[in-house]
Amino acid sequence: MRVALLGGGIIGAVVARDLATWDQPEELIVGDLDGSRAREVAGEHGYEHAAVDIRDRESLDSFLLGADVVINAAQYQFNLPVMEGALRVGAHYADLGGLFYTTRRQLELDQRFRDAGLTAVLGIGSCPGIANVHAGDLAQRLDSVESIRIFNGSTVDPTDSLRWPYSLWTILDEITERPMVFRDGAFIDVDPLSEEEMFHFREPIGYTNTHLSLHSEVATIPLSLAAKGIRRCEFKIGFFGFSEAALRKLQFLASLGLASTEPRRVGRVEGVIPRQLLVDLLEEMPHTLPQHEGFKDIATIAEGTRDGTPARFRLDTTAWPSAELKVKGGTVVVGSPAAITGRWLGSKELNDPGVHPPEAVIPPQSFYAELAKRGVSTTLTEEFQLAG
Repeated sequence: MRVALLGGGIIGAVVARDLATWDQPEELIVGDLDGSRAREVAGEHGYEHAAVDIRDRESLDSFLLGADVVINAAQYQFNLPVMEGALRVGAHYADLGGLFYTTRRQLELDQRFRDAGLTAVLGIGSCPGIANVHAGDLAQRLDSVESIRIFNGSTVDPTDSLRWPYSLWTILDEITERPMVFRDGAFIDVDPLSEEEMFHFREPIGYTNTHLSLHSEVATIPLSLAAKGIRRCEFKIGFFGFSEAALRKLQFLASLGLASTEPRRVGRVEGVIPRQLLVDLLEEMPHTLPQHEGFKDIATIAEGTRDGTPARFRLDTTAWPSAELKVKGGTVVVGSPAAITGRWLGSKELNDPGVHPPEAVIPPQSFYAELAKRGVSTTLTEEFQLAG
């Protein structure tokens, strides 16, 4: 099995480490626009590496040639060209999500992947990813599904560090773009960071504030569970893994226009992209590693009926820091699901041609068992109405 891993950033490095730790593939090549970063990630495990520009078809195809599986841990805006590349070289495909709109466009490639006998799994990280598997699992336990609500929480740094837990570009999109929710059987958009709600996560997180965010789970779960009668689906997160004080700082900077990706003139200089300037400045700031327990909880709640009785099920997948993967729990549950899925695709354990969200093709129990090998636990809570 030859795996082509695109992206040597925070999550790509964890995917590579996971692949090196559990059931290492015969061949793996790490690619990144920054060749030195690809070399650093690959060198840790003796893998191949290459500088690759996804925007250049020749560069991308040269990198992907010979791959059985493509694991895409690059920025989500490049999901579509990477999928096209996977089709050209005849490789299966997995990514970390498309922030709703990109995911919807990716689903349109379903017939082409079917015709090629290839499988693509969209959004197989934590959220999306684990939460989607939760949704599919819970739907199987219910005769009808009224709602799926997803909550993403973690312990946070008490020093209010601005060190980001995953792609800062994606976080800035989530801060500024209008979330989509599914209510009364229809998709609607709402204000960014709106509808704050206190939610009780597993300890040591406990009660914490959450808010809506644009996410890929809402793009696919209402479609996948339509036959179950789903009427509501939404995703809420606790300030993207920042403390509330840190998130409010980023929100303020965004309100000034510094998260904009539209080029503008600054003094005599044309073509300045405010977001690029902001990211560059934040990257230059001295950052200490966030000081906290590093605990993550992904909670998915399904309400519906079973045997004619109202029922409410909750699945929690929780993770502490991993000594093997050398990262906090929140990073483990983003990187490891993609690595697990990549192995399954390459070994034909997952062999369902077409383009699929995780809730449609990932076998829950086998998936939870693989996560458990990495110290990640999944628990089910059931509530039934007994009378009244």
